[in-house]
Formats: sequence, structure tokens, C-alpha cells
Amino acid sequence: MAWTIIPDWAVISTTVALMSFFIVVLLQMTAKAFSLQSLNMWVRAEYAQVAVSFLIISFALAMLYAGGLVVGDITSEIASASGNIPLKDAALQHMRDPVRIGQAYLDTIISCESTMYHVIFTLNFFTEFFSNMKLNSLGVEDIGGGFALTGAVSLHHFMANNLVYLALFNYVQYYILQFSQYTMLQIFLPIGLILRAFPVTRGAGGLVTAFALGFAFVFPICYVLIVAMMPNAGAICSQVSLANSEVQATHSDPCLNSRGAQMEKYYQLKSESGREHGIITFLEESLNIFFLQSLIYPFVALIITFTFIRQTSSLMGADLAEIGRGLLKII
Repeated sequence: MAWTIIPDWAVISTTVALMSFFIVVLLQMTAKAFSLQSLNMWVRAEYAQVAVSFLIISFALAMLYAGGLVVGDITSEIASASGNIPLKDAALQHMRDPVRIGQAYLDTIISCESTMYHVIFTLNFFTEFFSNMKLNSLGVEDIGGGFALTGAVSLHHFMANNLVYLALFNYVQYYILQFSQYTMLQIFLPIGLILRAFPVTRGAGGLVTAFALGFAFVFPICYVLIVAMMPNAGAICSQVSLANSEVQATHSDPCLNSRGAQMEKYYQLKSESGREHGIITFLEESLNIFFLQSLIYPFVALIITFTFIRQTSSLMGADLAEIGRGLLKII
């Protein structure tokens, strides 16, 4: 979001509110000219709705500047106290924008999950290779590495598959934030204000306006604050980077197309089994944090956001029960 003194969406929304005000003024002049008492009373009530539109725009501007700055300060302080360096750096770099703070932190988490996947893939490459080797001597039943290594290979596959889905969920969060950044205030808020200007569509307008405010401010703010207060994933990412460096140093040549290379990797796998088991155990335990990061934190933020939309839309004139009945009739 380009930070200017008066954002474009504020100009558009203010123009919509002013048009609503001029329409109400013209209706009041018409009511007085033709002595239409019922119309005059209705128009006076519409001035309150116009005032609410200006209050909504003022609230959005206040949240954009003051609210974003406060959230950035709080996030930076909490991240500093917990040692969450990636989140702290993101908060300092994008101090006024919770959306960009969340996106920068998600970039770090996705990169960390990608590194974890690479570590597991590299370790599993040799383990799975030897698990598929079999020995058939003098007609005795085949004896293979699968007896000892199948469990490790299955664990590697399980962790790698989980990391793929976790990264996918993080990408979904990232693009939800990006979608809200470029559409909620710029598109949905003006549409909501236009719909609120007319009594027939005021309920839908209140719902659209609450939806815009919820995903423009409530969701990114809740997400960033929840991440800041929860266990530190940045420390885990630092250790994952070290583990990746160790694995790359010891398994830099995966070529196993000769007997000598196969025997070398076999003895290396045997001698380093304890260290590699420690790395896999650490990565397995670290997955819990990433499950929280990818599934639980955004789910809690969404619950808070939809609660805000539910309560605020009622204040803005939306009757969700009536809207739901109308949708059911259409379906």
C-alpha cells in the first residue's frame, strides 16, 4: 500500500459520502418545496446515516495511521522481548502496516519450511537408497535394508508431506493478506458506502462495509499480535539453517553410481546415524510450532474477524438473518 497523506480510497469514499449528503439535501429541499411532511421526516433520519458514513471513513483513516503505528510498536516490543528476530525486523521495516508485517514474517516461515524440507530430502535420499537394497545369498530369503530403515523412511515421507501442506496453508494466508491489502479499502469499502446510501440496500451495504473493515484491519492486526505472543518460530528457523549447512557439508555428492561411492555412503550413514537421528528428532518436534503457525493462529484470527463483522454489520444496519433467508430463497 502506497502511503500518502490522503490515500486514493479515502478520496473515493469521501466522494461517495458527499454525494449521499447532496442527495439527502436535494430530497429535503424537495420535501419543503412541496410540503411533504413524511418525506421531510424520512430525510432527517437519513442525515444520521450520512454522518455514519463519514465516521466510518474517519475510523478507517485513524486505524490506517495511528492504529497501524501502535500495532507495529507493540509487535516490535513483544518480538524483542521473546527474541523473535524475524518478526522484530519485519515490524521495524513495515512499522505502519500490519499487512506487510504479516507478509514479511510469512516469507520467513515459508523459507524456513522449505529449508526443513530440503534437509529431510537430503537425509532421506541415502536412507531410502539403502532401504531398497537386498542381499540374496545361497537361496536364503532376501535380506534388505528395509528391515532397519523402513521406519526412518516412512517418518521422512510423513514429515515432508506435512511440510508441503503447511507451506501451502502459509501461502494461502499470504495471499489473503495481499488480497485484503489491495481490495478491502479500495473496492469493498466504497461499494459498501454506496449500498448504505439507499434504504433498500442498506443491509447489504452494512455487511460489505463491516467485511471491508474486518479484513483490512482486524484480521492482519490479530494475526500479527497472536504471532508475536506465541512461541518463537524464529529461533527454530536459525537452528534449521545450521542443520541444513551441516547436512550439505556431509552430503554434498549424492552420486551413487559406483560400488565405491555406495560403500562410502553406507559407512557414512552408519557412522552418522546418531547425529542424523538427532536432526530428524529436532525437526519432528519443531513441526508442532509450524502447525500452530499455519493452522491455529490464522483460524483464531479469522474467528475474531468474523465476530467483528457479525457485530459491526448489525450496527451499520445489516440484518444477517434476513440476508440469509433471502439467499436461501434465491438458492
